[in-house]
Amino acid sequence: MGARKLPEIVENLTRFGKAPETPVAVVQWGTTSRQKTWTGTLGTIVDIAMKEKIAPPALTIIGEVVGLRPLIKWYETLPLFGKTIAVTRAEEQAASFIQALEDKGAEPFCFPVIRTVAPEDWTPLDRALGQLASYDGLIFTSANGVGFFMQRLIETGRDIRDLKGARVYAIGPQTASRVRDLGIPVDVVPEKFVAESLIDSLAEEGDSAGRRFLLPRAAVAREILPEKLCEMGAHVDVAPAYRTLRAEVDTEALKKRLEDRTLDAITFTSSSTVTNFLEIAGPPLRPLLKDVKIACIGPVTAETARKAGLNVAIVPETFTVAALIEALEHHLGA
Repeated sequence: MGARKLPEIVENLTRFGKAPETPVAVVQWGTTSRQKTWTGTLGTIVDIAMKEKIAPPALTIIGEVVGLRPLIKWYETLPLFGKTIAVTRAEEQAASFIQALEDKGAEPFCFPVIRTVAPEDWTPLDRALGQLASYDGLIFTSANGVGFFMQRLIETGRDIRDLKGARVYAIGPQTASRVRDLGIPVDVVPEKFVAESLIDSLAEEGDSAGRRFLLPRAAVAREILPEKLCEMGAHVDVAPAYRTLRAEVDTEALKKRLEDRTLDAITFTSSSTVTNFLEIAGPPLRPLLKDVKIACIGPVTAETARKAGLNVAIVPETFTVAALIEALEHHLGA
């Protein structure tokens, strides 16, 4: 490789006539977010390599083409270049998050700690689906809720026509987008992407007394939304549409990253990702987290992390993945 054989390469090139002033570049971990480049000449590059302790994998480039580096090093100027960021959300949901991080130059470290599955019992949701016409409002609090709700709607021989007459509420743009992708209009997306903001939006609509709402959501979730709606005089049917379970994931790669201090940030997109991550990591790895930036998608997730003893450094003002990446860029970028 270009690192181990560098002294021999330089010796032979100069012995057979290459000028000591010939430009040289050594690129370590090329084409990855860990890429690092050193430049010099045939006369200096060996000393530079020894001083910097350049190790394989590395590529050596020799000649005047090295002078073009200032013009073509766009990748190394990306805002999150050289940063490794852990993604803990469910594997089936992580693709767009990972791609966005890579577009910013980061190296995503996939460590999915949750998985979403169907509820143990469809009966409550099936009962609600059988009386959709009786509901004044349908509330979606997550994209997962939308997906599993529609899956069951179709499995029970129904379709979106059965939703006519009900106002549709969605917490967060991603949830709203998932609803609209199914051809269903969204009536209300609260200003802030938390349950409390939706409660404010419903209050602005007027008296909720006597109104009926269907809330298809995770089997275990915050109770503030149904509790507040009931206090406002509404009737709320909470129907489990999916469960969030702890994923099985090997901790060896995480342990090595933490020990080598090659993990710059860990992202959490829900309270369950925080809880499951800490359970999977276990007490032995807790001390190694102190030097890693903890980034949470919103205040609810951040509160869970802080209660668990994590030092949360990053919380975006807007509670979306896109805003979380912008916040990472602001805190970690050059």
